Amino acid sequence: MSVGRSLVTRATVASLLASLLAGCGGEVREALCTDSGATRGMAVTYASFARQLDDTTAEGLNLDGVTSDGSGALGCYKTDFVSPTGAVGIDNQLATLLPLVEEFVGTENIEALLGAAIKNGQLLIVMNVRGIDDVVNDACVDIAFGTGRGVPLLDANGEYEPAQTFSWNAPDDPVSVLRKGRIEHGVLRAGPGSLVLPVRVLDADFALELSEAHIEATLTMDATGNLSLQGLAGGGIDVAELGAVVSGLNIGEDVKGAVVPLVKGRADLAMDADGYCHAISAALLLETTPAFVLE
Repeated sequence: MSVGRSLVTRATVASLLASLLAGCGGEVREALCTDSGATRGMAVTYASFARQLDDTTAEGLNLDGVTSDGSGALGCYKTDFVSPTGAVGIDNQLATLLPLVEEFVGTENIEALLGAAIKNGQLLIVMNVRGIDDVVNDACVDIAFGTGRGVPLLDANGEYEPAQTFSWNAPDDPVSVLRKGRIEHGVLRAGPGSLVLPVRVLDADFALELSEAHIEATLTMDATGNLSLQGLAGGGIDVAELGAVVSGLNIGEDVKGAVVPLVKGRADLAMDADGYCHAISAALLLETTPAFVLE
């Protein structure tokens, strides 16, 4: 029996049992994605900030459900981008500031530093997709995301060996869960929700909370039924929190003085009752390899 068919069968049995309990006068509760289905784990092997590609195009996601031309309050008077595939309403104002940061740290340094931290295990990010009944189309899955505990093993090419076992780095680091996601034609989508993004590169060690967070990624199943993904995670970063993080980094005062005011000026999410926006949109490109993440 195929994995997909087996998972669907379990979902059907679970639905029948729920119906019987309801018919017998039991308390009816909201169904959870994890009431049935399998869990598939992954480890992040590549992460990089999504970028602005030209004046109107940027990698990223539509986080607020609005397509803004810069003239309205709903978009915080910021013009949204179009994705490379033609999707509109892309929120990624942080991408407009990356060239400034790279003037100080070097064009290739951000991606290289992230890559080195991932490979040496300093930045070990793991995920569990829970409640999978069908890897092609599934109306309800949960995505758990957080820092892992363990030492990654690398192959002869310096890449992660697949199917390694890790655990959550709890209780030291939180595990974020985006609930009631879905899989549509092999594409995993979830959000909005809250994600805590760990950042551990060189002497930097902090966490950023992404509000209005979304994940959109294409799933790939290997011959053994394990999953990997390639796609995007995005959300809003509180500008005050980001400013505090930047101020505490071991970087030049000239960088801090240039970046912090610009971050505030690019805020495009989390509007308050007075019309002020308090978060800046951002996105990460992510790739994973199959892994086992102990719950």
